[in-house]
Amino acid sequence: MLTELEGSVLRLIRDNQNISRLDIAKELGVSKPVVTNVVARLIKKGLVVESGTRKTRVGRPKITLQFVPDAWYCVGIELEEKYFELIVTDLAGRVIDSREEKIPRSVEPNHLVSFCKEKVERTLEENQLPKEKILGVGIGIAGMVDPTSRVVRTAPAIGLTNYDLAFEVSEKSDLSVIVVNRVKAAALAEHRLGAARGSQSVLFVFIDSGLGCAVLLDGRIYEGFYGKAGEFGWMITDLDRSEPELCEEESFGHLARRFSGHAISKRLASLGLNSEDVFDAMTHSAELRESLKRGLKHIAAAVANAVLLFDPQLIILKGRIGQNHYEHISEILLSTLKELLPSQFYENLNLRKGQVERFDVALGAVFAVQQRFMRL
Repeated sequence: MLTELEGSVLRLIRDNQNISRLDIAKELGVSKPVVTNVVARLIKKGLVVESGTRKTRVGRPKITLQFVPDAWYCVGIELEEKYFELIVTDLAGRVIDSREEKIPRSVEPNHLVSFCKEKVERTLEENQLPKEKILGVGIGIAGMVDPTSRVVRTAPAIGLTNYDLAFEVSEKSDLSVIVVNRVKAAALAEHRLGAARGSQSVLFVFIDSGLGCAVLLDGRIYEGFYGKAGEFGWMITDLDRSEPELCEEESFGHLARRFSGHAISKRLASLGLNSEDVFDAMTHSAELRESLKRGLKHIAAAVANAVLLFDPQLIILKGRIGQNHYEHISEILLSTLKELLPSQFYENLNLRKGQVERFDVALGAVFAVQQRFMRL
């Protein structure tokens, strides 16, 4: 675990090639001797090396510093109802190895823990990485996670309620483990590597099998006091629920019943259609076409409310449906947002497609590990 100051110094070294101790002191507003002591500790931990010198107009050349990304490694996992994805990365987020597998259906929690342990240990062994070189394991799940204890409050897709998955996997594997909400994890990856890089205030909207949302405020993912922030699928855009929904499953939120991968699949089945491509399926049914368009307008209304509340710098569409069908979706969203928002809000609207697609949840879980244990 690094201190707050060590994390700030290491972050500057990571993000600024050939930075010097004096540069860091000026940037952080602390004395050079303080920075020198911190850098000495980071060098001792193997996280930083002196990389050379840089000439200056006056005085002696400055000794430059460089981040060492392979000082430690991280494991990132995405855990879904039927799907398991694991990556091993260095501290820069470079993927060293990956594996994807199906999870046995209706697996019990203790079997799920053993499954995770086995896959982690096998992958580390295959890559000849001792556990001493592993900073931690991050697991991204579809569910509510307590922001302090990291206990899984509810994750119906994998059958967990008030379950300390992180503790159980940690006990079995003898590694540090944290659990994060998969939507917030994917947003972290997008902020670190993708379309939100360098931004401080971002609204992420995820359109996948369900609906999700994450809010980046002042460069940090906002989790809410109870860890429940971002339940976008439950937003209410039709108070009397007078308009028809795509599906009527009460376990799905009000908005998710209007437009989500799950709702669309249910609607296709009821019409006797089976299409892998949502928007191709629209050509088969005028009724479905109108239903999907109406559902997207409801999503636009929810986004409009979020814009009025948070005034984000960017809005980023993510998720398999959100990214794969960005052109179709963004056209309807933008036209509806123009109708709904005051002009002074619409004129600053900046809607973008997410850039990180493969491993986004697992990568975000890796960055959550770095935030927790290195304050990066």
